[in-house]
Amino acid sequence: MLTIIGTPNNLAVWDELNDECMPQLLNGTGYPGWGDITNHPWTTGMQLDYASEAGLWAEWLKKEHPEATKVAAIAFNSDFGKSYVNGFAKAIKDSPIQVIDQEYHEPTAPDLNNQFTTMAASGADVLLIESSGTFCTQAMAEVEKNKAWNPVVILSGTCASLSQFFQPLIDQGLTGEGTNTVLYIKDVNDVQYADDPFVKLFHETLQKQGLDDKQSTYATGWVFAWYMVEILKQAATYEGGLDRGNIALAARFIDANMPLIYDGIKQQTNGLKDAYLQEGGQIKVYTITDPAALGSFTPAGDIIDNNGKLGNFADIPTG
Repeated sequence: MLTIIGTPNNLAVWDELNDECMPQLLNGTGYPGWGDITNHPWTTGMQLDYASEAGLWAEWLKKEHPEATKVAAIAFNSDFGKSYVNGFAKAIKDSPIQVIDQEYHEPTAPDLNNQFTTMAASGADVLLIESSGTFCTQAMAEVEKNKAWNPVVILSGTCASLSQFFQPLIDQGLTGEGTNTVLYIKDVNDVQYADDPFVKLFHETLQKQGLDDKQSTYATGWVFAWYMVEILKQAATYEGGLDRGNIALAARFIDANMPLIYDGIKQQTNGLKDAYLQEGGQIKVYTITDPAALGSFTPAGDIIDNNGKLGNFADIPTG
């Protein structure tokens, strides 16, 4: 089972898949539980886990915005959102940073107006958007339209796609400029990577196939597929060849360099010692030169590589 999308979808099947000794690999979500080697040895993730991502937010705020100590946050009312909430809470413990307003929203919510009215009234210095999907675009739009509140905005990395989440803002006459997010994968629509050989290969291949090469979800598929190919190559070298056990074992010992991952971020898993493939990232800020065109993500901090430091699920701050 390769790259099931979404935390709820994976949680719905991971017990049964593990009972059946069926590899559930490179889950399309950063829920920290995919590193639960003890109870779910047949399950792995790919993405930077949400709790660790929130920890990177906290470290960046402490270093780059020491004056910004009052935080408001809006989170998906789910395991996805609560991973961010709990990870950030642990990361700011014993620091001056305080979450003065934590809002939640349901997946069926028509909009976020009520939550934003409350958060704006709090006068928080920082806004954390711990959500996903269209709610991210809604949240950025609410901030930009509210001229009286100008917090430092930090966005979930799940919403960092230029074509998916920032283009809809442009369509509304907005920009999203100044939004910060943790990134570790090159956006194939970012002009700064136009001459990158792998990015060029991506665009050329999709154009030849008659597909829309502006849809970055295709590039996301390339990332997951690339790692799966590496896993299969390695499993094929083990005694017994390509069987479920060898495939799951190979997924626990990845040492790769996916071309779309930023230089300086090592991608490894290491058996029982290190269950997480992506453990680093870089805070970047969305900047524009033309309000009617997509902008770029430019560095707002140094690359942080925590490769080998997260361990497994028992070591992750989940509340």
